Amino acid sequence: MNVDNLLKRLKKGEQRAYKELVFHFTGRLMTIARIYSNSEEDAKDVLQDAFILVFRKIDQFSGQEEKQLYGWMKRIIINLCLSRNQKKFRTMESSLDTMNFDKGVDAEAITNISHQEIMNLVFKLPEGYRQVFALFAIEGYSHREIADRLNIGESSSRSQYSRAKKLLQSEFKNLYNVLIA
Repeated sequence: MNVDNLLKRLKKGEQRAYKELVFHFTGRLMTIARIYSNSEEDAKDVLQDAFILVFRKIDQFSGQEEKQLYGWMKRIIINLCLSRNQKKFRTMESSLDTMNFDKGVDAEAITNISHQEIMNLVFKLPEGYRQVFALFAIEGYSHREIADRLNIGESSSRSQYSRAKKLLQSEFKNLYNVLIA
């Protein structure tokens, strides 16, 4: 894909360029939206809103490479999801505090699990846990940055991440009879 040419066409308002952009990036961006949304329907709504925002703000984009364009659109999706979920996230009460969690998962035991199976488990995490897990483990944010973005304490970010990992480990064990280290 020649992104430089596509960007020039997008900035001119060419309809065909918009279709190419949507077709090329929808799959990857839907995965991001799904991670940070409550449901697949919410993710579809966010994705649609994100593309509208991209079309409106394409003149503000200054990069020339596909990875820069993808990163910019990904950031838009994450920000939309987080702003939509911020109220829910702040009021979330967890009944999981009292659950007993198992030991860690043996890394070798999960090598045969597909990417989609792992993503399905991540999608099942409670919303707050999923968001913190994705921001930390997938996006690489620090707990301080996550706390700032979500208006929570840094210790809350750490505990949500820890609980998300423990829930994932428990799910791996239950669903795949993974041996525990």
